[in-house]
Amino acid sequence: MLSVTGIPLAMATQHPDSASRAFTAREEVDEAVKDLLPVWKGGFGLDEKMIDYEGKLTPYHQVSWVVEAVLEHGLVPGEDFLITPRIPSERLEEAERQVMVLWGVIVANKKAVESSGEAAVRYIITPMCSSGYEVYVLQRRIMKMQKLAEEEIGARTGTIEVIPLVEDITSLLHAEKVVEGMRNALLNNLGIHYSHYRVLLGKSDTALAHGHLASSLALVTAISKLHALADTWGTPIYPIVGVGALPFRGHLSPSGVREFVKQYAGYSTVTVQSGLRYDMGREAVREVIEYLKRGLGRAPSKGFGGPLSLIVRVARLATAEYLRIALRLAGKVLALAQAVPRRRDRLSHNRYGRSFLSSLRFTADHALITGFIDQAKKVRVPRAITYSAALYSGGLPPSLIGLGQGLERVRKELGEWVVEELVKALPLLRRDFVVDTSYYVPSVVRAFFGDDVAEDVEAGIETASAYLGVGRSEPREEYVKAVEGVREAFSRGDIDLAKEYVVRAGVLRGSLG
Repeated sequence: MLSVTGIPLAMATQHPDSASRAFTAREEVDEAVKDLLPVWKGGFGLDEKMIDYEGKLTPYHQVSWVVEAVLEHGLVPGEDFLITPRIPSERLEEAERQVMVLWGVIVANKKAVESSGEAAVRYIITPMCSSGYEVYVLQRRIMKMQKLAEEEIGARTGTIEVIPLVEDITSLLHAEKVVEGMRNALLNNLGIHYSHYRVLLGKSDTALAHGHLASSLALVTAISKLHALADTWGTPIYPIVGVGALPFRGHLSPSGVREFVKQYAGYSTVTVQSGLRYDMGREAVREVIEYLKRGLGRAPSKGFGGPLSLIVRVARLATAEYLRIALRLAGKVLALAQAVPRRRDRLSHNRYGRSFLSSLRFTADHALITGFIDQAKKVRVPRAITYSAALYSGGLPPSLIGLGQGLERVRKELGEWVVEELVKALPLLRRDFVVDTSYYVPSVVRAFFGDDVAEDVEAGIETASAYLGVGRSEPREEYVKAVEGVREAFSRGDIDLAKEYVVRAGVLRGSLG
């Protein structure tokens, strides 16, 4: 794929969303080889590998280990594959960690160039990016360290450019502003201009903070805006759509890929996370990649038929109705997270936990803010995968939270036509609903979260079914037994047994969270 377009299509990641597999840092090297090897050699046939350092205890030399291992199998960097690290956030970790990761990357590129003549790392992802200034700071640091490496160890490591990871709703809705700021900061401060830009658009954190409806709309809007900016500039912008296998986190799986290709048309690269690779398997990955290939090069969907001001109003209303329920669940989700097994060597959620505070303020809903601001200040929930896994394990698929209420409120305040435009812009939404209602177990929701929440969820499901024009699904008996097993074990305080049932339910879903 790289040899045709120069831009990877399928980025294998190190997300901890596989129910059936856990990985040590050493095992991640063999995992990377399997991800990048062609199918006929027993691999997954993907063309880019993210080595993840964000909130993760990845060894600084892992990029080198992966490069060495992949080169031994005869793959050529820049032609068959790229390695793309995601560095630690300087705001949440230490600048020293970022420097150490960058040095490891430079050493890995030195080895790749000496062996094959080509660098393996051409891009580095910076997380939680909301301004061009952050990109400039990182690019300057990369260039300084490359100069040091060339002077001191004779390393010629090629050009390494920055990919901003945009993963909050305001930045997604104004994605073109992030890239404009990035271009201006690089040009004004370093005198450089990228020949093209890659931007990673994250679904998961936006879904956690704002709910499924608002995050889906924001992602579609971001892709459309980036393509419009590229047309204006005459400079290519290649969106990377960062998604998981389950509906709440993007629904990249055989059950959703047909609608995914329509909804997120305009993608250039898509993340293929651990749940899809290891819980759904090689054939599922092959099917997904074939559909993604067919969708490459399509113009982005026209998206929502209205101005940005209206899109923002829709997102605010949808977020408010999601938070009206999600904030009442937060404490229970945190407790349930104890039963979600760790699948990678990651930092505690206390360091990288998530808050509802900014999303609550985003709603501009005075009554809601007044009622929940104190709670939002206190509560930190786990990161998106653990959060999703906890809710699924409690019988409540997170994509259903506030969905019906959000659609209803949009209709009441903005009109029937707005709901129609919204559903038309999000063709994956119907499939999300059908799939996730098959993981909805009302008796367990009631037991874990209480009667009031259960009644609100049930009412929302009925409302969403009417607006989407699709019926709800019934869960399989073995899935109900697995989720009930979580409840029973948790009620007895047997966390180890609860983890076994969480894994069993995750395997049946095809992803932990």
